Amino acid sequence: MAMKRLFTIASALAVTATIGATTHLGYASDHDDGETDLKSRALNLSDHFSFKSGTDLALVMYFNPRSLPGRQYTMSTNARYEFHVSKATSRTATPTLADDYVFRFEAAAPDATGAQAITLTVLKAGAVVGTSTGTSTTFAASKADAVHTNTGTAGGIGLKYFIGQRADSFHFDVVRYFQVRAFLAARFFGGAGGIGDATASLAPNCRGDAFLGGVLGNTETNPDADGVNLFNPPSCAPDFTKNLNVTAIVLNVPIADLGGGAIFDTWSTISVKQ
Repeated sequence: MAMKRLFTIASALAVTATIGATTHLGYASDHDDGETDLKSRALNLSDHFSFKSGTDLALVMYFNPRSLPGRQYTMSTNARYEFHVSKATSRTATPTLADDYVFRFEAAAPDATGAQAITLTVLKAGAVVGTSTGTSTTFAASKADAVHTNTGTAGGIGLKYFIGQRADSFHFDVVRYFQVRAFLAARFFGGAGGIGDATASLAPNCRGDAFLGGVLGNTETNPDADGVNLFNPPSCAPDFTKNLNVTAIVLNVPIADLGGGAIFDTWSTISVKQ
């Protein structure tokens, strides 16, 4: 499990957990792990973000990556979607991984419109201190930017949250990424004895810049003045996530309700019984 720390601005972590009867399996997420026979789309945890928003701690979880436009996607009714919050004494303190607070979201079956009744359970130091109920936002409402914001209080903690589909905020040129990865692997670790293949090559990027165009003195146009051109420039790089959606859970809680402080370790999990 990886963990990053929230100071006063932002931190990001994504973790997927599958809980079995006798074993526990944990996997770090990488925005899109893909669907498998053991993990459906609704269990594909994508990203986690945390940051200070005014006097609140904002927590964001993405799942259901590569959701097609115009289609309704829902939470699994057999899963727990959880934000974990661990308080830290200082910026350099070793993470404790203690669940000082857990915010657990569970969903009922969707109604005819695609909306789901949501139960938010708040745990403090492993004990349930309260629950709050709300409703997810349907795809149609989210597209119209008519999101439903749930508010409530549980265990003395103020809650404001949204659950629904939003446009994927990432921009990723996945094809060029794998081309560059294959080239570097061959160049440095390929060939006889694994000492590198000097003949390995990489096609010019989408603007026509050669890999070492700026180093070898090529006369090509090179607007960004990069000597080494591995990746495609933003002007023509294709976006793998363009027109695709994610499902987001966004939660705001007052930092004062968490006992104050400005340093937190946060992470997300999706768990389901096997």
